[in-house]
Amino acid sequence: MSKGARLFPLLVLIVLALLVGIPLLTVVFISLKTGLPGQPGGLTLANFRSVFLAPGTHIVLWNTIVFATGTMVVTLSIAIPMVWLLNKTDLPLKGFFYLLMIVSVLIPTFLRAIGWILLTSPRIGLPALLGIEELNFSLYNLPGMWFVQGISFVPASVFMLSAAYRAMDPALEEAAYTSGVGKLMTFWRILVPLTWPATAAVFVYYFITAMSVFEAPAILGLPNGIFVLSSAIFEAVEARDGLPKYGEAGALGMFIIAVGFLASLFYVRIIKQTQKYAVVTGRGYKPRLVQLGRWKPFALGFVVLYFCAELLLPFLIFFWASLLPYLRVPSWEALNTLTLVNYANIFDYGGTEPFANTLILIAVAPLLTIALSIPVSWIVVRSRFAYRGTLDTLVFLSQAIPNIVLAVTLLYLFLITRSTLPIYGTIVTLILANVINSLAYATRTINSSMIQIHRELEEAARVSGVSGFVTVIKITMPLVAGAVFNGWLWVVLLTYREVTMALVLGSPDNRVVSTVIWALWSEGRVPQVSALGVVMMATFFILVLLLRRVFGGFYADRLA
Repeated sequence: MSKGARLFPLLVLIVLALLVGIPLLTVVFISLKTGLPGQPGGLTLANFRSVFLAPGTHIVLWNTIVFATGTMVVTLSIAIPMVWLLNKTDLPLKGFFYLLMIVSVLIPTFLRAIGWILLTSPRIGLPALLGIEELNFSLYNLPGMWFVQGISFVPASVFMLSAAYRAMDPALEEAAYTSGVGKLMTFWRILVPLTWPATAAVFVYYFITAMSVFEAPAILGLPNGIFVLSSAIFEAVEARDGLPKYGEAGALGMFIIAVGFLASLFYVRIIKQTQKYAVVTGRGYKPRLVQLGRWKPFALGFVVLYFCAELLLPFLIFFWASLLPYLRVPSWEALNTLTLVNYANIFDYGGTEPFANTLILIAVAPLLTIALSIPVSWIVVRSRFAYRGTLDTLVFLSQAIPNIVLAVTLLYLFLITRSTLPIYGTIVTLILANVINSLAYATRTINSSMIQIHRELEEAARVSGVSGFVTVIKITMPLVAGAVFNGWLWVVLLTYREVTMALVLGSPDNRVVSTVIWALWSEGRVPQVSALGVVMMATFFILVLLLRRVFGGFYADRLA
């Protein structure tokens, strides 16, 4: 092995240590320090005692675990059947459904939560429209939070699992069918076990994500006094009744980081057993689709029902609200008040700068994320680098830091280094924050695909005298191109809809569309929020169509 090949993994580890390690150490520092940033004082465990000995902390921790578990039950119950239907069966309109899956992530979680609040309102929502105002139904509870957050995780989970399901050799399924095993049993006994690493990656990633998300718990939980870790951290930093309690926020954040570390160890153990999950070998095969037969209407109904809940109903409520001067129940009388004024004045809400900043953010941050994730995934899954487990754990811990804590940490760092590193308040701060935040998702997406590439393909190239770098470029990369594209596209959408970090790191010079939408909602301007959301969803729908037309070769043979 050349000297450059030996130094490259070490260089990647150093970059990750700087990019993730410094904010992580800063979180630790904040959790051990009392007072405001910049004030003198030693390190102490007082913040941990104050937080974890408080009477209500055990309720917050229990709510967090219950919320994360319920969210994952909702997500996986939908995502696993969905990814099988879209990638392994003859379900009609798969290309259209896959496109809707991409478009559905354009609705930020807080907008989706608001949409469902409006839809279920007995005064202005579906109960009022159907004449059943007495219906006693509320989303302001843990099950409501599960539902809204769980369905929001499904599109990204499908993306993460799709590469693993598409790579499956159909001979494995055909052997089961030849033995008289039914389609459903084959799915549960063959496909699900063989894609266990990919499923575990989704579960671990989104379980930790659910423990740290803020938007749905804030909108649906706080009004009813239901706190989880993320909302407790927000309340500590926001400090409406006094000075910000950065130390207590850091202590709560450290608990999530500890859980994330344990979860990453579990995932690393699965990675070490990847050989038995390899299903892509040097033998050629032609994918064959499962014939749904008489089950096709039921499968189609399942997919349509999901998209009604995930995309159609929230979009309709916002489209309706965007045409009104004030919120009203759909009726013949309300039709007389429809207007396009909310669309005509859309640039008056924040100017053109938020749109320009958003375009810069979604162009640069995902590109940097994928450029770093590809070598990280290859080192973790394919190399024998001694510290590959450390590298993978370090990447995963970037997601274990809650967005609100990561943003506060970076804000602290940018403030104390503004004289030597003048990026405070610029779009660069948002780019760095989103790169750190998206690394875990991008690497897990690529990992899931690399796991299933048998080592004999690379070994055959090396025996033929091909260098390791050329082998990766010519053999490995084409085989994981679909996962790379999926990861990049999702990071683009994830970056677009992120609002928590943008709010904390926001300044007059780096406002983006998500912060403008949040500000409008805080002011109670729902029609204006709806108009801006509809325009952005339509813009990204066109963007997704163009991207899939350019890069559709990755999926043309599978999603036709």
